[in-house]
Parts: sequence; structure tokens; C-alpha cells
Amino acid sequence: MAKLEAFDEPTPATLTEVLLCAHVKVLAMLSGEPAFTTSVLWPGDDHPRTVVVAPRSAGTWRELVDHVRRSVHGRSPDGLVPDGEVQVLFNASGVPTVWPSALSVEANADSLFVRSDARLGEGAVDRIAALHRSVLEAMAAGADGDARSAVLPAAERHAVLEDWARGPSVPRGSVTVLELFQRSAASAPQATAVRAGGRVLTFRELDEHSTRIARLLIQRGVRPDTAVGVCLRRGLDLLPVLLAVWKIGAHYLPLDVDMPLQRLHRMTLAADCKLIVSSSEHRAVIAEGLSEPALVLIDEAAPDIAAQPETPLPTVLASAALAYVMYTSGSTGTPKGVMVHQGGLANYVLWTAQEYAGRGTGGSPHLTSIGFDLGVPSLLTPLIVGQCVDLLPDPLDPAALGALLVEGGPYSFVKITPGHLNLLGTELEPAQARDLAGLVIAAGDAFPVSLAHRWSRLAGPGGTRVATEYGPTEITVGNSGREVTGIRGEGLIPLGAPIPNTTMYVLDDLLEPVPVGVVGEIYVGGAGVAHGYLGAPSLTAERFPPDPYGPAGARLYRTGDRGCWSADGDLDFLGRVDHQVKIRGYRVEPGEVRTVLQHLPGVEESVVLARPLPRGARLAAFVVPTAQNPPDPAQLRAELAAQLPEHMLPEAVHLVACIPLTANGKVDAEALLSGLSAGASPGSSLPTANSGKQVPVTRADVETYRVVVNDEGQYSIWDVPRQPPAGWRPTGFEGPKDLCLRHIAEVWTDIRPLSARSRAAADPAGSSR
Repeated sequence: MAKLEAFDEPTPATLTEVLLCAHVKVLAMLSGEPAFTTSVLWPGDDHPRTVVVAPRSAGTWRELVDHVRRSVHGRSPDGLVPDGEVQVLFNASGVPTVWPSALSVEANADSLFVRSDARLGEGAVDRIAALHRSVLEAMAAGADGDARSAVLPAAERHAVLEDWARGPSVPRGSVTVLELFQRSAASAPQATAVRAGGRVLTFRELDEHSTRIARLLIQRGVRPDTAVGVCLRRGLDLLPVLLAVWKIGAHYLPLDVDMPLQRLHRMTLAADCKLIVSSSEHRAVIAEGLSEPALVLIDEAAPDIAAQPETPLPTVLASAALAYVMYTSGSTGTPKGVMVHQGGLANYVLWTAQEYAGRGTGGSPHLTSIGFDLGVPSLLTPLIVGQCVDLLPDPLDPAALGALLVEGGPYSFVKITPGHLNLLGTELEPAQARDLAGLVIAAGDAFPVSLAHRWSRLAGPGGTRVATEYGPTEITVGNSGREVTGIRGEGLIPLGAPIPNTTMYVLDDLLEPVPVGVVGEIYVGGAGVAHGYLGAPSLTAERFPPDPYGPAGARLYRTGDRGCWSADGDLDFLGRVDHQVKIRGYRVEPGEVRTVLQHLPGVEESVVLARPLPRGARLAAFVVPTAQNPPDPAQLRAELAAQLPEHMLPEAVHLVACIPLTANGKVDAEALLSGLSAGASPGSSLPTANSGKQVPVTRADVETYRVVVNDEGQYSIWDVPRQPPAGWRPTGFEGPKDLCLRHIAEVWTDIRPLSARSRAAADPAGSSR
């Protein structure tokens, strides 16, 4: 304890105050809150007092001790804790406490004793005591040390940052999926590569056909590093077109044929898409309002394609080059174009080749839109291992899914959503489930343990195994996964272990690791991290922060998902930090739906909420109508349908007199949704709980950030006064977060890393072709 007595500046601190400081630091790590209250029984007191602390306001241990001392001695008489309300007690009175509490820490002259009741669970006392010991050791190491960093026991820190957080390191080199496909085509040219509608393409035919299409697209003006819109249903032309785009060194922009025209138009403009490949059946839809991009209708262009030579193109495709731009729902009201690169895609597909396609020889069915990246392994993985991609009918009747899979199987793997798996569990007979595939993967949405157990019972011993996969689009399809075995209890399937060359952390808002069992935000890193959001530098800088635990200059992606580590290393998903929800496997930002709704005639104010239902979350919209021209709810929904894809449509629009608010001024979602639970019909008017008066919310302090940049020319922000991680250097610009992000938007004009820029010199459209 001698070193702990060194806290004598700016005002001498007693050992008891130093011990209380350590206790406050532990509570800060366990709660994740920047400010909170705790109960303290001080020497001479006969009743615990409530102490309000804000440990994040202190940068060093010396400053934190001073803050805690002023907090504990500056209490007012009304800060006494009422009887029976003590949850956590720091007892420095020198006598055993009679106050019941879930956790108590008794400070003596030379020791701390941690006690808890049964509410904290087995092993809690040992873990909390270890945290106190680690904090005290850090304080003793230097009074001017960093008090904002996480202080975990060495073994726990190694577990959450290394053992559990890192996937295996597997050399991938600069290989791309296109190159891997071409190797398969060369080794098994006569094997069936694609099956659709009773027709097939061999690997040789797929390779040659895609080369001919590539040559035609070059003639039509496609160049490396440009976007090619692909608006096709599942059919024999789909994969040749995608491969053709890569053979040119370009990237594709998936355009769902069932998406509203206005959304497609916004996406093509944002991606600077000069050409769209589609078919004549979509001519009227695609051409309407899309005067800028040229159109190649693949069926009508068949004679021109057939006339092209099939000799291979000298493709130059770097691992940093874009593979595709996938649009997801955006909270600002604008879809976000995720820039996925070839290296990240190859890393993921190679993992699925081993873990998924290695379960058999029957390939995989593809049953989703190419605008939904859940289906990426079903579309690409079979092609790199010489297996077949089975393109199911499009559009697909969900009621026919089970029969189609039974007819096309057995497959190596089937990747679907948990909703699909639940459907198959009711459609298939035990023998059909048993022989369906080597593995069925349920991903894209919350996966209940009970559903996995039902499937396992249906498939039986030795039947189709079941697995889960986790990962946002920004990490290139998937970042972790696991086969579901030996999981007991209820709740959701844990997220699984990181795949090779990727990482997965649970961090606080300072990017510090949280203790085991404590909820934080899930961050992912490694080979799959996307370049960012197309045309959105400030959003990219905010969502892709520097990686303090990776190689120099590396970045993380902030998923917005809440999670925590269990004691045995499982990572449990606990919902969203923001309001994003999953609707039938698609990521949906209710804010984007609200933005569209707010611009419709007759809408004064609106809120869009996710409503939990037995069949999965669905959206509900609440509208305060204008007094002069109240809208018809059915008409509002119809107008939304003209601008939003089907999965983003609210099931109903309800008129309300006002938007109810909670005491702190936030939308009272519970009050709105309770009206629906009471049996309100679609389009009905709902009562509201208050007048909608706004309650001001103030912010205690404004953090200062600095703009930082790495050697790849990628920008982000880092909080002052901490030094940025290795490979990141300050640009000299500092200020509030919003100001730093605005500055980045002005100076960062090309989101791609330097290694992916200026490749037009390697133009495969030259005269040698």
C-alpha cells in the first residue's frame, strides 16, 4: 500500500480515498457508464451516502483521486441512501456493515474485502476482486498513468484481445475469387458449374461465356475501377456477367429487379454507374428515368456476345480493387454503399470453401437477390472448388422452397436465414431434412437456440448439421461462425469464433476492452474490413476507427451490435446500440424509412418503429397528420412502396394526435407500440400519452478529437489527449467530433486506399485485345 500513498497532489489524499478511487474505476468498467452513483459508508457515518462520480472526466489516476475525493466530501444532506436501496456499497467505516447490498467492498488499513450475495452469480466475487487488484496495481505503477484505459487482469485481457478475439492467421497472398474460379475451370472444364431452369453451364462454358461478355462490355465503354450495374434475376446469365465485370478489372453494383425505380436511380447515380446489364423483360423498368447509364440487355445482345473471341483477357485485378458495392439501409435517410474489396472477399470465400463446401460435393443452392450478401457463398464458393451453383427460380415462392431443395439436393451446404430454417422445419420430413446437405447455415438474423434444437431433432443423428454465421456487410459477408453443438438453455446462439485473418472485440466507446460478462459494442477487424462507404467520407471516418490492437494503420468496423463475452469465451449478441433492425434478414434503418415518409404530403411528424412479432420484427409507422390536409394511411403506404423495397415497408401506417415522449424527451416507443398490442387495426388512429412537448436534454461535456490519417490515406478521428495507435498520425486538425468529421468530408475525396487508386494504366481494353 506504500506506493498508493503517493497521491499528494494537488491536494493530499488519504489511503481510503485512493481505495475508493480504485473501486469507482472498477464500477466504471463494469457499468460502461460515463457517470453514475454509488453508495459509500464513510468513517464516522452511521448511514450510507450517495456519491455521484464521473470518472471519464479524469485523465490520470491523480486527477481521478482528486475527482472522487471532491465528490465524496461534497455531498449534500439529501444524498443519504433510503433504507433498503443499497445495491453496491463501499464501506470505509471500519466496522462490518449491516446494510444489505448485492456487492460490498470493505476498505481496511491494508486490504480490501469483496463480498456479494447470490444475485451476482458464481465466481463473481473472485472476478471483481481481481479487477480491484489490477486497478490498484496500475495506480501504484504511477499516479500520472492513464486512468481512462481498461485495467483488466493479465489473463482476462489476453483472452478478450487475443485468445477469443483473433481468428487463425492463414496466408492468402493476393489471390482473388476470379483467379480461384479460373483454376477450377482449368482443372475440371467439363464439370457442371451452374444449373438454372433445367439448363446447365460447364466450367469451360462459364469461363468462355464470361470472357465474351467482358469483351462486349469493353466495347461499350467499361474500364477498370468503374461500376457496372447488374440488374438480373437468377438465371444462366447472372454468373457470366459478374465474372465478366471482374475480368475487366471493374466492380459490380447489385441492382435488385424488385426494388423501386427511385431507389435504383439513387444508387446508380451515387456509384457513378455508366452502364447497366439487364434483360429485355426489365427494359421498361430500368430505362424509365435512367437516362445516364447505358443499357446492355443480355438476351438481345446474344449475337454480339457470341461474335466475341473467347481467348482469355490479360486481367489485372489487385486484392485492394473493389469487387462490388453493396447498398444497405442508412440512418440518415440515404442508403450506404459498402465498398467491398477483392482481398476481403477472397479471404471469406476461401474460409467457406473449407468449412461449408468441404461438407460434400453437391455445391449449393442460391435463393436470394445478389443485393443481399447473405447469398455470396452460395453464389461463389462452389465455383472455386469445382462444384455446382444451383440457381433456384426467381421469383421464388417460399412455400415451394422445401420441395426445390429436396429436388436439387443433396448439397454440400445450404445458407439461409433463420426464418427460412424455421419454414423448412415445418415443410420437410425427417428423412428429407437428414439428407438435405452436409451443413445448413442460418445467418442474417437472430438465431434462437430452440430453432437449432428443433432442426437437429428433425434431421436426427448423422443428418444435416446446423451452423450459424455472423458479420455485417462492412466486414465482407461474415466475420465469425460456428457449428451448433452442445448448446443448452434458451436465448440466441452465440456468434462463434472469428474466421481466419479477422478479429472481433467487445469494446467501450474509447475502444477499450470491457471485462468478461460486461456489455459493450462489437467491433470487427482484419482482412474483411471494407474500404468504407461510397461517397461518404465523414460516415466512413466515424464507423471505421483506427484499430489499437491490429497491425500499424489498420482499421476496425464499429458494428452497432451489443454483445458480451461469457466466461468460456462465447460471444453473445444482445441487440443493437442504435435503432437498426433486421427484417427478414435485411438490415433496415427505421430512420431511412422515416425520412421518406416525412416528405410525403399531409405528414406533419412521423416515427417508424420495429414491432417484435412471433414471425420476426416488422415495421410500424406513426404519423401526425397536418391539420389542413390529413393523409389517407393506405395512400401513404402505397407512396412508400413506390420508393422503398418491400422489406422496408411498414406493415401499416397509423395516425396519431402527437408523438408521445418520455420524461427525458425521447420518443416513447412503448406507448406507441402498446396501442398496437391493444388490437388497433391498420390505418387506425391511436391515442397518445402526452402532448408531445419536448424536454431539453443537455450534454455535460464535449469531447475533443483530432483528425488522424494512415499511410493508405484513410482518415478517422481519435480522442484527445490519447495518442493514436501505431500507423496513424495526427493531421493537426482538432475540435469537437462533428467539426472533425466535417473537415474530413472536405479533404478526403477518394475513399479507396492509395493501393487501390490509379489503376487505369493497367487498362485491359487496349489494342492487344
